[in-house]
Amino acid sequence: MTLADAFRTGRSGNLDALRLALAGCVIVSHAWPLALGPGTTEPLEHLTGRSLGGWAVLLFFFLSGLLITASAERRPTIAFWRSRVRRIFPGLGVALILTLCLAYACGATATQAEAARWWLRAFTLVSIEYRITDAFATNPYPGVVNGPLWSLFHEVLAYGVCMALVSLGVLRRGVWVLNLVTLAGIASLWPGTLSPRFATFVPLFFAFSIGMVVHHLRQSLRLSPWAGIAAICAAVLLPAPFSVPALCYGVMSITLCARPIRLSADLSYGLYIYGWPVAQTVVYLLPSIAPVPLAALSLVLTIPFAVFSWHGVEHPTLTRRKTVAVQ
Repeated sequence: MTLADAFRTGRSGNLDALRLALAGCVIVSHAWPLALGPGTTEPLEHLTGRSLGGWAVLLFFFLSGLLITASAERRPTIAFWRSRVRRIFPGLGVALILTLCLAYACGATATQAEAARWWLRAFTLVSIEYRITDAFATNPYPGVVNGPLWSLFHEVLAYGVCMALVSLGVLRRGVWVLNLVTLAGIASLWPGTLSPRFATFVPLFFAFSIGMVVHHLRQSLRLSPWAGIAAICAAVLLPAPFSVPALCYGVMSITLCARPIRLSADLSYGLYIYGWPVAQTVVYLLPSIAPVPLAALSLVLTIPFAVFSWHGVEHPTLTRRKTVAVQ
């Protein structure tokens, strides 16, 4: 079965399930530093040099590269960006308000001006400020109210690069796509030579660009659960950046070779943007909680926030977009 066959046979929903699992992995991974303090080694970090959450974010970017490239190729530029804005910002805006509510409930003493400035900077992704005065002050990871938001700037930037490449016709030529991935992989080997923000973006865009390549090869790229398992095993043994494409192919192959999955709601984004403040609140209320119970409790308590985000904010926005498009 090729990747194109997998999509034609209704397995695209499997990727929604994968994103949901990855969002859960991020919450689990963050339980260690939130319970024990910054710098605490997270799951998988001893074995692979990257935490469970770090691998999950790379896979998020890989899936974005695969799916966003398809969207960019079939939509005009304005329609593409309208879709991206409606997918990201309504849910984010409400999540930031609820993050502020949890922060104030857990000791924050920020003025209204500080809170408004924090919300505006975070919502525009210009320069996300993670700290609010006295929020979660007694926690092992004090002050930081919503750490995972850092990735949203880089995701939107990757969208921009992708749309520009599609508009220029670069992605229609396989050799240019391969050159792009190669350059991104090489650059990720020497992050110390780049500015801090660019050094963060390059490895993420490397994963994103692998997704772009996979989309380009969708008609011929074959999927197999056994090949997927072998690729994941190879990813454990290979050094960076070679481990990244192996893991991306392996996880994708196993996911799409499974029986078709259809979720009634897409909770992955809600889990991602609410997981950290919910976990911080749990630690504030249960100061001595260990990482494993924190991970489990955070997952359970974040689900209602994610359900509210999807049914109350994200889905109505997307549905309204489709209705307007039909009219």
